[in-house]
Amino acid sequence: MKKLVGQADIRYAIPEDAAAIRAVQAETWMATYPNEELGITREGLRLHLEGASGAKMAERIARIKKRIESEIDDAAEVQDFVAVFNDDIVGYTTPFIEPSGRRRVGALYVLPSAQGLGIGHLLLEKNLAWHGEDQEIYLNVAAYNAQARRFYERHDFVLTGEEGHDAVAKIGGVVMPELEMMRGGKRRAPSSQDC
Repeated sequence: MKKLVGQADIRYAIPEDAAAIRAVQAETWMATYPNEELGITREGLRLHLEGASGAKMAERIARIKKRIESEIDDAAEVQDFVAVFNDDIVGYTTPFIEPSGRRRVGALYVLPSAQGLGIGHLLLEKNLAWHGEDQEIYLNVAAYNAQARRFYERHDFVLTGEEGHDAVAKIGGVVMPELEMMRGGKRRAPSSQDC
């Protein structure tokens, strides 16, 4: 692990953070998700994130800003947090609750240049605290992203055996394969029928 020089602060996102959140997402996706074998290209990712003429960037920033503005309500079912390091936003996480009540980690991204400093750990701690103790919390992870899987496994997430199904995982007609992971919750004790 690299040495953290300075202080990383995790705080609630404010609407003015929307462009920086989108930039973290774009840079992290471009560094993480290209996979020639699956047909997920850098150009396909760029088009997914920006659109042919860049129009998607403004749309995404506006959507993030609107989401953050809606989080002012204490009963909001989504919350954005950002990691600030040396006055720059270097990561973010967006825990949320599905309409069914299932709790999800949602997005959790750290700029490649800030990875290995413990910032992802701090963001995940804030994410899990937002959900509360004794909750089952789910996430989807790209099946070929071994680094992310190991990160979540170190934080007690386990594979559920289910595929993840995330609408944002369709890149230029190619569906990014995802795996579902889960952590926590009250687990039932094994019964004699389980043996």
